[in-house]
Amino acid sequence: QALAAAATSAILAWHCSSPPPRADDAAGSSESSEPLDARWTSRECRLLSDEPPLELLEGRFVFADGAGVRVWPATACLAEYLRATGLHSDRLAEGAPWKGSRVLELGCGCGALAVLLARWECERVVATDASPKALALAAANAERHCPQALRDGRLQLRLGDWADASACRKLREAEGPFDAVVAADAVLAIPPSGPMWQANEALARAAASPPEPLLEATRELAAGGAEVFLAVAERAGDVRATARALLDRRHQLELLSPPREIQPEGGGHPVTIFHF
Repeated sequence: QALAAAATSAILAWHCSSPPPRADDAAGSSESSEPLDARWTSRECRLLSDEPPLELLEGRFVFADGAGVRVWPATACLAEYLRATGLHSDRLAEGAPWKGSRVLELGCGCGALAVLLARWECERVVATDASPKALALAAANAERHCPQALRDGRLQLRLGDWADASACRKLREAEGPFDAVVAADAVLAIPPSGPMWQANEALARAAASPPEPLLEATRELAAGGAEVFLAVAERAGDVRATARALLDRRHQLELLSPPREIQPEGGGHPVTIFHF
């Protein structure tokens, strides 16, 4: 146990030797002329610091409809990291590291990252979420920003729960192999707190998302050599819990880059990217 704790501290300290980069949080708002679902709203979200914001549809009621109906800072942090880092594989087009790649996103929410990946000319993007409400938003956002990718099948939206091992295996067999598996803000180590959550403890427990099931899912879905990118926001020990779970699996995976902390432009919880 002492060795695991020391190793956890080491992996968390690994990425602290250089100043963290910055990524823009979603900011601002705008109205669209399109008719909207009464539970939706339209907002300008800056996902990449040097590109214009995207007007994205989000859900108004996070507590009722789930966290996936909103664009969170971890998505922008992961987008910046993916664009800057690309894949380690050298077989993809130089200068356009995601062009021609096959990417699976777990917990795609309202589809912000999936839209970017499709616009980066990935050969195929399979975006999954366990929430039908989030997937409805993802479909609407894809129709706004990359409709051709939807029509030609380069962007596919699928209902799926990574905690279902059998479903993960079937997904890999049907759609894999993948070059990359990505997930933003998919770890919530302990149930959320606060007055609204305390009033419904069962809902709070259901909202928790420990790292272990996610890592088991990525091991199955990344079979064949896919790289995995996880963006974990630090709320209440989420980064440490993820690092510890990774260390427990150190004989099954290889870190491709040191964990990297990114501070969202608008402030808030720092985000750590794990790349293995």
